Amino acid sequence: MITNSPAPRKLGFGRIALYSMASAGLNILAITIDTWLIYFYAPPVDSGRPQYLPMTLIGILLTIASIWDAAIDPFIGHYSDTLRSRWGRRKPFLVFASPFILFGAVLIWTPPGKTILVTAIYFMVINLMYRTAYSLVGIPYDGTLPEMAPDSKQRVGLSYWKNVFGIVGVLIGSLFAAPLFQTIGAVYMGVAIGVVGVVTIYLTLLGLRETDRPLGAPMSAMDGIKVTLKNKQFIIVFVSTLFVHVCYQMLLINFPYFVTLVLGKTEGDVGIYQGVLILLMAVTGPVWLLWNKRRSQRWLLNFTMIGLTIFVALGFFAGSIPFLPLSIQGFLVVTLIGIMLGGYLIIIYAMMGNVVDYDGILTGRRREAIYYGTFSFAIGLGSSFGSLVLSQILNFFGHTRDNPFGVRMAFLVMALFVLTGYFIFQKYRLGDSAEETRKNMGLLESNND
Repeated sequence: MITNSPAPRKLGFGRIALYSMASAGLNILAITIDTWLIYFYAPPVDSGRPQYLPMTLIGILLTIASIWDAAIDPFIGHYSDTLRSRWGRRKPFLVFASPFILFGAVLIWTPPGKTILVTAIYFMVINLMYRTAYSLVGIPYDGTLPEMAPDSKQRVGLSYWKNVFGIVGVLIGSLFAAPLFQTIGAVYMGVAIGVVGVVTIYLTLLGLRETDRPLGAPMSAMDGIKVTLKNKQFIIVFVSTLFVHVCYQMLLINFPYFVTLVLGKTEGDVGIYQGVLILLMAVTGPVWLLWNKRRSQRWLLNFTMIGLTIFVALGFFAGSIPFLPLSIQGFLVVTLIGIMLGGYLIIIYAMMGNVVDYDGILTGRRREAIYYGTFSFAIGLGSSFGSLVLSQILNFFGHTRDNPFGVRMAFLVMALFVLTGYFIFQKYRLGDSAEETRKNMGLLESNND
């Protein structure tokens, strides 16, 4: 008599929704702080707002903070993978790091303002605290996705809903942060997003389910990182993702300048344009999932990167087409970017599950969080470099109402980074299933790449 292996436990929507809550909260925090931090500390000179730090100095400080954030992510992933506690591998990180996210989300908007040196030190300390706490929550949380849904079909569905909740979080942050920033101020905006973020993280604890698969013998931190970095297919994804996220970070930071200086709108209108961007990312998600039934994830990711390159470059021409109203030009650019960016983010996060499974084939271990942590390392490096590049472009080419050329020039630079990521990704060979990956990588009889 043949005994069938037990079928994967089905995930009910209630558990999926609870699990995805943290994705919404973390994205509310991320979109709000990424969008408004530089604008708060270095607003346009003719905006009437106080200048706390020079633009170039902010770019340098954010680069240092982002490098720190990126460097600790693989180690956080490793220690989350190897932790053994009665609460499991992931929950302790979420419980104890969340309050520090709240503190950072509030304190970052209260610079002492005495001297540039004092303000810079304060900016750096609070930034490092916030980013460390955010990673201590985000990396273990991301590592739970393959555990929650070990079956490939369930994983795609869970990844989709996690992305939907994340997009909803970005949409909420985009629509509500700008009016809060303009009316009640940055500090109370920080209180609001911090409280919401922590509440969603604790709600997620109710929906978490950790793996019941054998975990394998743990590696040391350095051995785990070395094995991860020897995975050539992951390195392709890593470097390509880094370049695309340079563009993504530049896009987020450039948004307030684009809306206020190029389109001539108010600070409150920033949320409307961001809302359109995020809404398009959300509502086109089912289209990408349906298309994934006919096309491979590799093909779809290539398509989104080509589309993103073209549509981001169009941002350079916004405001220079005489027969179209400025608002129409702005909405057109934002709509096209939103469609492609939404597809890219859905596909790349689903694809990371294939990378984790490939590592399982090679090593016989479950090392989800270290891969998501190292993946976040790429995102962090891309974000830090994006902040630095944009600050230099705005300073060199101009970012005032009379001369917004730097804001427009940034779109061409963003497009160049995405195009570079596309060319790097052409060597990726993993399939959408373990069987396809074994075939593509020649692992039918061997476990060596």
